[in-house]
Amino acid sequence: MQVPAMIVVPVEGESVKVARDWVEGVLERLGREAYVAKVVVSELVTNVLQHTDSVEVTVRIVEADQGAVVEVLDSSDAIPAVGTAGPLSEEGRGLAMLGALVKEWGAQPLGGGGKAVWALLRDPAA
Repeated sequence: MQVPAMIVVPVEGESVKVARDWVEGVLERLGREAYVAKVVVSELVTNVLQHTDSVEVTVRIVEADQGAVVEVLDSSDAIPAVGTAGPLSEEGRGLAMLGALVKEWGAQPLGGGGKAVWALLRDPAA
């Protein structure tokens, strides 16, 4: 596994776009498709904004043997779970959508508090 690329942004509305644009730039430099990663980062950073009291969010990209991994770290200990949204609900579908787009995803507590939510991206060439 290689050293990750990383950005730290404040938890505010503009941060979703900043993180998405940063991910696109990193993956393009690595010669990888960025569309799905941008959707993943948008969902995960938005979740931090909506469901935590974190003041900043860290976004990392790690190249692993299995492919690129996108990680979003925040200070909340609450591990996200896939929601059950009714037909008229405006929330509760994001993590299910994420699961359909990536090879696998998960969340894990961090040693000093907080959590990391990660997604292993599919290789579009495979």
